[in-house]
Amino acid sequence: MKKPICFLLAFALALTALSAAGCDHENVPGPAATCTEPQVCTVCGKVLTPAKGHTPGVAATCAEPQVCTVCGEVLTPAKGHVPGTEATCAEPQVCTVCGEILVPAKGHTPEACPEGQVCTVCGQLVAGPNQQYTPPSSRQYTPVGGMDAGVAETATEGHYHADIAPYYAGGVVVAGDYGYEPAHPINTTGSDNYASVVNDFAAKYPDLNVTCAIIPKASVFYSVDGYKTSFDSVAGYINGTYGKMDARVKKVDVLGIMNQHVGEYLFYRTDHHWTGLGAYYASVAYCGANGITHYALDTYDTVAQEGYIGSLYSYAEDDNLKRSPDTTIGHYPHIGYAMSVWKGNAWRGGSAINANVNTYAGMYISGDNALTVIDTDNKNGRRLILFKESYGNAFAPYMIDYYERVVIVDIRESVPSVAALIEEYGITDALILNNIQASGTSSLVGKLRTKVMS
Repeated sequence: MKKPICFLLAFALALTALSAAGCDHENVPGPAATCTEPQVCTVCGKVLTPAKGHTPGVAATCAEPQVCTVCGEVLTPAKGHVPGTEATCAEPQVCTVCGEILVPAKGHTPEACPEGQVCTVCGQLVAGPNQQYTPPSSRQYTPVGGMDAGVAETATEGHYHADIAPYYAGGVVVAGDYGYEPAHPINTTGSDNYASVVNDFAAKYPDLNVTCAIIPKASVFYSVDGYKTSFDSVAGYINGTYGKMDARVKKVDVLGIMNQHVGEYLFYRTDHHWTGLGAYYASVAYCGANGITHYALDTYDTVAQEGYIGSLYSYAEDDNLKRSPDTTIGHYPHIGYAMSVWKGNAWRGGSAINANVNTYAGMYISGDNALTVIDTDNKNGRRLILFKESYGNAFAPYMIDYYERVVIVDIRESVPSVAALIEEYGITDALILNNIQASGTSSLVGKLRTKVMS
């Protein structure tokens, strides 16, 4: 039997009255608020908690979008590479923004190119796949030029000028004539994930001398008020992560030694990498952790190439950074070596320091390659395998002075199994070196695990 219309009308009026009198929202909330959706009452629809809004991650780069660190939504798509000059026999085509190799060098013709042979394509007199290097007989320290003219790289003043009110531009903090990436969320207890990778590798190879180095970034040393990165939080993360590692794993205190040189040219002004000087101090700390006597800085022959404008400018596109080009400084090894890189399914010659370019990607160890093998004039029986991302590029040349062989594995690239490399190249020592951001990025730590346990 149908209910009378007057009854239904009365019921509706009662609900309206209840809503007007106030709904018991606490007992009927909907799903929790997300980045884009509020939490609402399931009865009356009132917003109980507003949408939280996205938390932007690292600014979009050529290859990677900017995503929300909470929900993963793409906020800014990847910008896409900007190709430079087409690849030649000897030089790859690289992105003019980030320096990534887009097209590998084609290689000379004929492909073997023994020493003294002229390439039939470009006419260059070339060496073979093992690029030979002999250190000069005399050494002269070269001060920094360009923007830093007259200021030595070790000067504690003159490289960074926080002479304007800081602001964000493209995810970069512009602090004057330099910029830096703001610190990412830091767990001051350390990373269980990263530590477990190092521990599992050390356990798999008990006969290797295993070392780990976590590299701080510029924000911990050169951040400014209002955009400050806590030194203590970074120290807590690094030391906390080291504390989770096995006692037999040697830990490199890069943060500590760099903190003794604040103001020096440790990081680029316009790029997210450290400089050759920052990497040098890390090499000193590495030597200290492993009982190796390091070379003094003033014993290196150096090259300084001016005019580099790096990745931070490409993110921010800010004139304050553009007016402050960097100088890329290379410190030549003291020891002669022969270097080969595996790129594009072929071995090619390479150089630890390329004196002809001013970019980070171009000067150090011929850029990012899947595998690099350097045989040196040291005959001490010590052979190092170095696992790295791009921060390892500026560090690796210093190891030539201390090892008979240095094998460099890029954790982001495909290489033969590490077990096979360790056996083939007679490895005695291993170093896992990553910048602090990479050590806390799950995707990169996953690639590291896959690589070192292969």
